[in-house]
Amino acid sequence: MVDLNAYPLESLKVSKTIKDAFWQLESHIVDVSIPVNYSDVLIELEDQSGNNKAVFCGITAPDESYDLKLVEEAVDIYAYDLRWFLSRQFVPESQLVLADTDSIIVYIEDLLGGSSWATVTGVEPYKIRSPDSAITKKEFIFNPDTSKLDAIAEIAEYYNCIFEVKWRNAGTEQSPNWITSAYFIRSGEIDDDTDGLDLPLPAVLEKTDNDILEITVANSSDDKYNRIIAKGCDSSGNWYTGVVESSNVTNGTAKPREYMEYPSPYVTSQASADQRASELYALFNFPVKRISATLTKRHDLELYQLVKFDGWTEYTDVLYTVGMTGVNWVRIVEISHLKTATSSEVHIVCVPDRDLSHSRLKGYSVSPNSVDITESIVMDVLASQASTEIGVATLPESGSSASVALNRGGTITAKVLGSGESIVLPINNERVIVSGGGGGFSNPAEEDLDMNGFKVKTSSTGKDLIFEVPTGQKIVFTRSTEE
Repeated sequence: MVDLNAYPLESLKVSKTIKDAFWQLESHIVDVSIPVNYSDVLIELEDQSGNNKAVFCGITAPDESYDLKLVEEAVDIYAYDLRWFLSRQFVPESQLVLADTDSIIVYIEDLLGGSSWATVTGVEPYKIRSPDSAITKKEFIFNPDTSKLDAIAEIAEYYNCIFEVKWRNAGTEQSPNWITSAYFIRSGEIDDDTDGLDLPLPAVLEKTDNDILEITVANSSDDKYNRIIAKGCDSSGNWYTGVVESSNVTNGTAKPREYMEYPSPYVTSQASADQRASELYALFNFPVKRISATLTKRHDLELYQLVKFDGWTEYTDVLYTVGMTGVNWVRIVEISHLKTATSSEVHIVCVPDRDLSHSRLKGYSVSPNSVDITESIVMDVLASQASTEIGVATLPESGSSASVALNRGGTITAKVLGSGESIVLPINNERVIVSGGGGGFSNPAEEDLDMNGFKVKTSSTGKDLIFEVPTGQKIVFTRSTEE
């Protein structure tokens, strides 16, 4: 286990939201002596009480080429928690079918590697619980190319469960043995002492001079849907439909904007169909407050934990969801641990607990429309990119190249390569990113010589790489040596 605290860290960020697949670590190290790919890494940060808190345990990201900046003698390192291996392992052929009579506990434990979890996935099946028996059992049939992570996510989605990992020290303080432990629990039992996420006690966050609080409203969706339909069936195949609509749709003064949950695992009778439609209608028509806070050294806080803000009297009525004044516990749905040479902070985003428990962890209970999905994907991709760089673009008068002079120094050049054309990558301080993924490679193995539609060759001197386009077109972005 590599303790990154032993490296000259200039800055680091450990973050996750309740919708992210992994915990992610981004760190900037002022050194070129760095951990190799697939290194187990650990980050511990001191909280406000002076205790060291493990905020990340995972592996350096093998899909991310380290962004070496030799002139600055620095490197950016990325790492993910061990669920990364679940995204790179396929469901075994013997587990492609999960029958409605099979044990979900046994199935998920086997996906994690069973008794051999330490050598298969590295993720311990620590607390795997059965879903709510009120939800109709379903048969799952997975394709051979379905990853273990996708299979577990699909099961969790249907059964209203949460799949999460935490880290625990199975050794001693002097000889630690950090284990990545998996939780598969019912979303309604997050805080349960026995079957929950083993969260810290709800925390009261008192106002101090070092705290910054910002109130924002997110997805106030009372105008998105005005007719809700919930449709599902019982074990005998009898179908039931529940419908709830606004009064102006009923009287004909507004055109319907419909949302349908189909097939709904919550509908097994007409009464449950009507109830589910009412719940979804209330969810879509209940404004949600997102509370953002930046707090000094509160590394003891955890994702999903309940917190309460105390001391901001000016926000007494607006902190919480409209109509729910007095219900003042909110739940952390996003968290980032941030550390630089001069500061150590935690940024959290919370929503009222009522909004989470209403159906599922908000946004998990229902599928958004395609526009929302596309927007979320775009925002997630943008959020995972490196920081935006600004410069002045020079449009080419002819040819297929354009360059951007960066404000901070250096130049990025974009060039379209046609069939049979190539680009030479000197092994120095340049970094090449090809459309479709990949990156600059210094020593490609023989099996990697056909990469993302490129043929990768070495020059006659053996000192340069040549990326050749066999067919079609590719866009290549080249960053020149930074000043």
